[in-house]
Amino acid sequence: MSQFDLASLTSAQSLYDLTNKNSYKTLYLSVIIQALLDLTKPEQEGEASHIKVHRKQADAWFFSSIGTTCEDFEQICIQAGVSPYRVRHYAYEVIKSGDVTDVRKKFKALL
Repeated sequence: MSQFDLASLTSAQSLYDLTNKNSYKTLYLSVIIQALLDLTKPEQEGEASHIKVHRKQADAWFFSSIGTTCEDFEQICIQAGVSPYRVRHYAYEVIKSGDVTDVRKKFKALL
């Protein structure tokens, strides 16, 4: 599978089919999608501390520019067949838009 735009994931019927039934790429894309879900989970009063931790970890994972976290992020993206730059840009745009509900719903359907 060649590199594709992460936004195309939200219109896919099946993550496994999108990766041409490549279980490794499906796994790596699932890691990225789960991190996007963690990052965009709306804050709620009284939410469990582990949810806050996951949100902060996802933010650090997406937006670190140096160190092991950055290297891990880039390696996962490469293994998934997506551009790390495009994934970061997409995550930033989703957060900036403030309309995470629809995006979250589409990604949840893939997992």
